[in-house]
Amino acid sequence: MKEELFNLTRKEYRVNEYSDTNSIKFDTDPVETSLFGEVMTECRSSAPWGHFTYKNNYETEEKFTEHYGNPMASVEMTRRIMCITKEGDKITFKMFWYNRRRRVASKWFKTSTQCKFVTFNYKTNALYTGSLDNYHLKRNCRKRIRRALFNSDPINKIKGWVRDSFSSEDKKTIDVPTIVNQVVSVFVNSIPGTAKYPELLPEQKIYRRYLDAQGIKYPNNWFELIDAYPQPKKKDLVKCDYKYVDALMNAHNLKGDKIKKSLHTINRFVDANHFNTSCKIFGEKFILNQPDEVINLFLSAWDITILSENVIRMSGLTKSEKLNFFEIYKLYYKKLINYHTISDHIIFYGLLKNLEPVKWKSKTHDEFTQEHYDWSEKYNYYTNGDFTRIYNPIFVEKVNEVILTKDGPYYPEVLLTSKRYNNESFFQSNCVKTYVKRIDSLLISMRRGEGDTEERASIEYRINLNLKHNTFDLERVQTLGKRNERLDNTWTNALVKLDSRVFEYEDLFDTLQIEGVFGNRKVFSDWGTKEVKLYSVTKTGKEMFETRLCWKNDSIMQFNSYNYNVVQVQRWDDELGF
Repeated sequence: MKEELFNLTRKEYRVNEYSDTNSIKFDTDPVETSLFGEVMTECRSSAPWGHFTYKNNYETEEKFTEHYGNPMASVEMTRRIMCITKEGDKITFKMFWYNRRRRVASKWFKTSTQCKFVTFNYKTNALYTGSLDNYHLKRNCRKRIRRALFNSDPINKIKGWVRDSFSSEDKKTIDVPTIVNQVVSVFVNSIPGTAKYPELLPEQKIYRRYLDAQGIKYPNNWFELIDAYPQPKKKDLVKCDYKYVDALMNAHNLKGDKIKKSLHTINRFVDANHFNTSCKIFGEKFILNQPDEVINLFLSAWDITILSENVIRMSGLTKSEKLNFFEIYKLYYKKLINYHTISDHIIFYGLLKNLEPVKWKSKTHDEFTQEHYDWSEKYNYYTNGDFTRIYNPIFVEKVNEVILTKDGPYYPEVLLTSKRYNNESFFQSNCVKTYVKRIDSLLISMRRGEGDTEERASIEYRINLNLKHNTFDLERVQTLGKRNERLDNTWTNALVKLDSRVFEYEDLFDTLQIEGVFGNRKVFSDWGTKEVKLYSVTKTGKEMFETRLCWKNDSIMQFNSYNYNVVQVQRWDDELGF
């Protein structure tokens, strides 16, 4: 017999009423004027059911009932039901969504339904999750159900479904957190045996109850091991006399007392991939002879990219170099060096050792920083060009003068060298380092405060060729902050003053050249033009062309300009951006 333990039903109604008359509108009829004085026109609706003049809207059941059959109104009803039931040996949470709507001038209603559920069978200790899409239909109902692991976080799923059933307007008047806690409390406390753990969180109670009911012998950090995949199966538990850590090691092919000790103390274990890769790179015996904190470091790693063992093996490090590399490897796992920096360092070593004598000597972060800088300079010498853009020096000097505003001094800098472009790209987490060879791009970095601060804006001016006078016109096209985010209003005054300054000295912008150094070679180019085909007119067969800027010496575009001379310390609370 089914017993209902909790039920909350919510209904929402939306009615849009339209007028039964409509003025004739033509595409050329002006209906309003914008703030900029432009005349705006209203176009006739392209919807197949025609154009209707909006009259009013309502959100009550009475109005929904009143206009239910009114063809001059669109009506919609949404019903959300959350319930907890007990049937046999099962405790089930279900979330129902029911939506029924009809548009204006239509005779037909469209209905959509969905049900999501979490079920715990406390007799078999089995957890199930699933869903029913279009459950109001007999044939087209899609059903999904699966037996889930506890690391699927069923309690937080329930919390999310309940929270999402309330709109942002509902949350202003309804105490949603209290309802969420009530639902979770009823679901968990209805499972026999969970009352023995009043000190635990709901998600911990249900898992602890599962472990105890199965007779599993678990360590003190039992909940920190819940995310491990695969989890030990019954055959692993039986083989290990229901000792959880032993069974977990068996499932992940781990052996040894040191590893068992670590698994009893680490704060998280997801899988053994990082530990096993470390053993393949440095040798299992070497890794197992490390202190406990090092073994814990590799076993608890989960949110970090695994370095390729094949790349490291092919790099050909000597025995002593490999020991030095291991010290840097540990810094990587402590998140003091990011993935791209250490992988670049390995690439540098592999190339440079074939060109000149190099040795991996760094063992600390400071030593690694210096070594990485030195190797990057050598790598750039053999593979990349260092470029310098050449403008009228007076123009550069004038634009670079400090800008004073009420928000503080701003320091603009016209970027000239590939190293300054790379530096800007590093600080801003964007791709401006690729702009140094872009002929029609003038890049200015403006910092709030002196020095290489992170409070800065990357500003791009488009260099347009004035064919009539054979001069250049400048136009600001991009103004972005870190990770290409928009700037706040505190930058407005400084940007206005920068625009005024650039346009004031635009006549001085009469030089556009570039110089590059590639190994022992030097390349130079002045600006030129080329005709670029845009399209062909079908009827006449006439081809349309546009004159664009280009470098006269096109070999400039054959060289790379990216430098790798900055060791990035990963900020793991930042989003990775470009």
